Order: sequence, then structure tokens, then C-alpha cells
Amino acid sequence: MSAVSDESNVNDMEAYIAQASDINGQLIFLIIIAAIMGLGKGGVPGFATVATAATVATAPVGIAGGLSFAVAMQVPILAMIDVYAAWLHSDSLDWSTVWILLPLSYVGMALGQQIDKHVSDSSARIMVGMLLLSILALRTWKQVVGAIFPRWSRKKERNISDSAEDSSVPSSSLSHMEEAIEGNGTTKPIPPASVKSPHIATLGWACIVGLIGGAATMLTNSMGPILNVYLLSVRKLSPSSYVGTRAMFFCFINLGKLPMRFASGALGVSMIPLVTVLGLVSVVGVYFAKPIMLSMKETTFVKLELAVIAFAGLRLCYMGLASRQS
Repeated sequence: MSAVSDESNVNDMEAYIAQASDINGQLIFLIIIAAIMGLGKGGVPGFATVATAATVATAPVGIAGGLSFAVAMQVPILAMIDVYAAWLHSDSLDWSTVWILLPLSYVGMALGQQIDKHVSDSSARIMVGMLLLSILALRTWKQVVGAIFPRWSRKKERNISDSAEDSSVPSSSLSHMEEAIEGNGTTKPIPPASVKSPHIATLGWACIVGLIGGAATMLTNSMGPILNVYLLSVRKLSPSSYVGTRAMFFCFINLGKLPMRFASGALGVSMIPLVTVLGLVSVVGVYFAKPIMLSMKETTFVKLELAVIAFAGLRLCYMGLASRQS
């Protein structure tokens, strides 16, 4: 029975490859998607989201497992993109963020695998969409209110500025800054206990994003938008550092997925020539994305990316609700 099933899967894969490699079939469409994916992963806001959605549309209805083959084929292509994008932006890559998030994300993936056994697809989409929108709201509500009520925002800024001027600390009031005597006789100021380290807050957000994002990638394959919120609004990385750090992180994630896809039968050796061609097209897209990204103002880049994240969260919720009604 297993041999028959394996042979059927091979036949279906060959049928998918034949259709995807045919210039009169889906090859041109797949090349365009690959170029858009490269531009998006290389730093052009919104393009990666468009390419991901378009990938699903390439799944042939008449071939069993067509969607599985279409999605699985993107994994090695994304790995190629991420390796090149990480190298292209290696001078501004934030390694500490990668090392903090990776182990937490693997724990989240394990949790997501268990949750997936107990929730429906529609519930998973709604849950991840709501979590994504909640995280985005927590990190950006001040900017949103400022954009809607600019007068209130300017007044708030003036109050903060006046408060800062009035609170200049005279030398006599610095007694709360204790001094610790080190072994070599030098002194080191110690801040008061009420001052919290920003590193602790950042680590707390890393735990939330790593665990929720890891679960999200197993439930709805949508860790990207959650990670983007963390990199842009918590870590506040520059566009170049954001693209490089994101690429290196997903490079580890996607390389880890490759053996799983081969083991499941969704990827095969016969796909390698097609994957190589599409991967090279994507890499060219990454190359051309860098000058486009660098030509943007940083504030414009961040606003566009956050708008795409909001769209992704709303889209997940809509898809979840729509599938429940159908």
C-alpha cells in the first residue's frame, strides 16, 4: 500500500513539474512571482506579501497535492533569497537579535505543532491575525493617535520638552547615584533601582515574538509580519539592518524546513532544475531591491512596512471568518 502511495506521489510531482516548467503553462507566472518575491525580501515593502498570496494561486487544481508542491517549492527558493540578502546586508546585520529569537522560535514551533492538532484552520487564522494586530497596536498606538490628532501630538511633545527643561538635575541632587568601589580603586556610578534596563524590555518582547511567531509559522505560515513588528518598532533597526537580520533569521528557519519537506515527499530531486532557475531570478530581484530601498526615506519605509503588517493581520482574520461562513 505504501509503495503504491509513493508511486502515486511521484507521478503527481512529475505532473506538477511538467506544468510548472511549461512556457505555455505556469512558467512565466512563476518567474514573475519569483522576481516579485526577490524584490520584497530584498526590501521593497509589500512585494513579499503579494508574492506569497500569488504562490497559492499557482497550485493546479487538477493535480493531487498541487498546493503542497507549490508551497514546498518556495522553501529552497526562499532559502536562496535569504542567504543572498543576508550577505548583501551583512555589514549592518544584527546578530544578537538572530541568536535571541532562534531558540524561542523553535520552542514556539513545537507549541504550534501541538496547538495545530486541536484548532481548525479558520480558528488558527483568526487567532494569529488578532495576536498580530494586538502586537502591532501595542507598539504603534502613539504614532497612530498622533497621525489622527496631530494637534494633540504636538501639544504632548511641547509638554514633554518643557518638562525635560524643568527637570535639569542640580549637582547637589546627584546623591542618589551611588558609587561602587571596584577592586582597582576606581569608582563606577550605579543608577537607582527604579531605572529599568531597556535590554530587559527588549528581551521580554523577544520572548513574546519568538513564541507567538514560532507557533504562527506552524499554524498559518505567517511569522513574517510578527517578526517585522519586533524588528521595526522594538529593535528599531534601520532598513538595511532590518532586511539583513530578517533574511538571516529566516535563512536558518527555511534551511531547517528543507529536510522536513523532502521527508514529506512535497519536495523531490526532480524539482531542483526548476527551483534553481526560479531561485536565480529571485536573487536578481534582491539585488535590484537594495537601491530601491535605500532611495526611500526611513520613515516612509517603516510606515509602508507597518501598513503591510496591518493588512496581513486583517487578511488573516477575514480569511478565517470567511472560511467559517462557507
